[in-house]
Amino acid sequence: MSSGCTPTAKGVWSQTVSPFDASQSPPVPESNELTKFYWDAVREHRLELLRCSGCGHYVHYPRRICDRCLSMDLAPGEVSGRGTLYSYSVIMHVSHPYFADKIPYVIGVIDLEEEPGVRIPTGIVDCAEDQLRCGMPMEVVFKEVTPTLTLPFFRPA
Repeated sequence: MSSGCTPTAKGVWSQTVSPFDASQSPPVPESNELTKFYWDAVREHRLELLRCSGCGHYVHYPRRICDRCLSMDLAPGEVSGRGTLYSYSVIMHVSHPYFADKIPYVIGVIDLEEEPGVRIPTGIVDCAEDQLRCGMPMEVVFKEVTPTLTLPFFRPA
């Protein structure tokens, strides 16, 4: 449910509640000052990560400091969206109403081509579970999950 306040005819504010159907959207990631660049790029079908200006290390998940050299001089930079499948799991349990009709589905971790060891958790698409192998080449594909939410997924390259 979402709620808000609306004025009545007498100028008094009253609370209104509108239904929200959780089965129509997965949990929506919150964009904030540190992650806005990432979600803006994803909406444009690009993949960007923070990169340290001091040592060149990619930093993911977004944070304010390089975990390699401790520099705070980080800036977003586009990555190729290519990598290898590091690990994966087949999800058989519904953790949110949106996923009820999507079971089973596959999630995985991609080791990025730009810097092995920098990994992105993601959904895996366009591949049967029995065809997946750790180490196989993967590429990003963007999907409009809802009219207001685009997410990066990976598929075999």
